[in-house]
Amino acid sequence: MKFQHIISLGEDCFFRSLIDRYNIRNKFPCRMPFDGSIHPYKETCDLICNNFIDYTKNITFENNFFYNHDKNIMWNHEKTDNIDSFLYQISKRIDQFETICKNSESILFCIHYKKYNTEFDFDLLNNIIQAKYPHLRYHIFIFNNYCKEYYKKIHLNNTYVNIYWDSPIKCCNEINDDFVRQMYITQYGKDFSLNVLKELCSILEEDVYKYILNESYNFDDNLS
Repeated sequence: MKFQHIISLGEDCFFRSLIDRYNIRNKFPCRMPFDGSIHPYKETCDLICNNFIDYTKNITFENNFFYNHDKNIMWNHEKTDNIDSFLYQISKRIDQFETICKNSESILFCIHYKKYNTEFDFDLLNNIIQAKYPHLRYHIFIFNNYCKEYYKKIHLNNTYVNIYWDSPIKCCNEINDDFVRQMYITQYGKDFSLNVLKELCSILEEDVYKYILNESYNFDDNLS
């Protein structure tokens, strides 16, 4: 096994959903901080670098979601509307993230990056990981679906892949939070997710066909 763990760093719930639906790795005892939520890339890097300082400062609950508007973060897959319960869960997720990163031999970090270009500041995250976890063997996989042409670039321990998402279904012309719930029950969505899985497995150096889609998986119910 080339990488012991796979951790989603956002920017949304796409990668955590993909990992869970295909049972790619054993589930963590609890969620990671960036699962089932919206975290912009630069905010994610800043949080990791600064030990999640001010992460839960000025949290608000609006229209069934928790927000940190100062950091443009939204938690949209929580099972509670109680702020104390939510903060307790956040603390557990941070502790688990730090424990895994400090004690694992190898981690594949995945980011769903939604931009209309193929530029990405890998150095920002690379420098933070190497400074905070100097003994960790890691790889960063960036997946984008906004550019119309297939694109792939591999450099050292970084991989950037763009596979264009062009769903024939009305109102589903982008991978957003609502459609992540639905995409695996459409043939287009299944084919698309398999193509992303193939790219992921090429990094893992594993056979893509050993992973079987769990079509009964319910993201909201099963995300823990």
